Amino acid sequence: MGILDSALATKGMNAGVKFKILRRHLLAFARHMTAARLHNFIRAERDRMAKKTRVSSMPYILKIEPSNICNLHCAYCYDDRRQPLPGERPYGRMPFENFKKIIDEVGEYLFKINLYGFGEPWLFPETLDMIRYASDRDIGVGVSSNMNFKDASLPRRIVDSGLETLIFSCHGVGREAYSRFMGKGDPDLAFANIAAVIEEKKRLRARYPVIDWQYCVTGFNEMEIEAAREKARVLGVDQIRFIKPFFPENAPDEWFSSMFPRQTLRHEAEPSPGCSWVYRSAYINFDGGLLPCCRDMRKPANDFGNVFTQDFKEIWNNEAYQTARALIASPGADIPGPDVMCRRCPVTTSARKT
Repeated sequence: MGILDSALATKGMNAGVKFKILRRHLLAFARHMTAARLHNFIRAERDRMAKKTRVSSMPYILKIEPSNICNLHCAYCYDDRRQPLPGERPYGRMPFENFKKIIDEVGEYLFKINLYGFGEPWLFPETLDMIRYASDRDIGVGVSSNMNFKDASLPRRIVDSGLETLIFSCHGVGREAYSRFMGKGDPDLAFANIAAVIEEKKRLRARYPVIDWQYCVTGFNEMEIEAAREKARVLGVDQIRFIKPFFPENAPDEWFSSMFPRQTLRHEAEPSPGCSWVYRSAYINFDGGLLPCCRDMRKPANDFGNVFTQDFKEIWNNEAYQTARALIASPGADIPGPDVMCRRCPVTTSARKT
């Protein structure tokens, strides 16, 4: 994998969509470059290419979940929003002071923070405080939202916050297709809110946030792709991406489109195996639980540590992380160490099955 390969983007999509995601990262790199961040970036890529298990660098992109609570009930999202089972992570939200601790420890290395996970970021006012705190420290922040809120002042506050990228998660144009995917969501409300953010940008002559419409393609909404392109043009969004949804391979037929047929969900169909998360990034749950990625966040037992009670740098090179890097460097090998979630990932298990 090269320094700016598709592992910075989401796997399983065509080159055009990957480039649109990669462009967001490149924007953050160019806009927030400092000598310290450049030096760390070079070390991180050197460590990754050398397949080091103990690294001299820090992550340069973080995904931080302000809350796993959501106002919608989208199909297949977060196990259909079921209640937590014993031993699973509850629902909750991250206090601002805990977010501040993360930024104070590692903010000097970060080009970007993706401030979203499996919840709706605009449900809670501290999300705007988090964006401002990171933005004031020259870190690019992106948020993904369904934009289903009734607060006339929020579009102005979003633009004022310093947000760099607003990912608009909307999977249909007509109410029927939209509701089939997004449950009780209201497409008219979502489009009105996006229009209000764009109007506020124009009023303030602001360049940001960049509005990035993310459209998950299914068998029942792919006929609206051209309508979505036209809607994006009329609204004035900066870009629209038609992407592969995340649902199980055994989902009903109508969830699979001609663009992303059933077999594309299989790991072996992905063009670039491997994982760069353990060198470049990490996923932080609302409760501080640190995971190498967002593959399996339900169980706190999967956490590599907790950034609210431990030093981030201590976790980043602990036994769990060193084991994970060794597993990724040598797929299929018998690597000693703790039972980290990476042992069950197709990236490390595929070689054992051949």
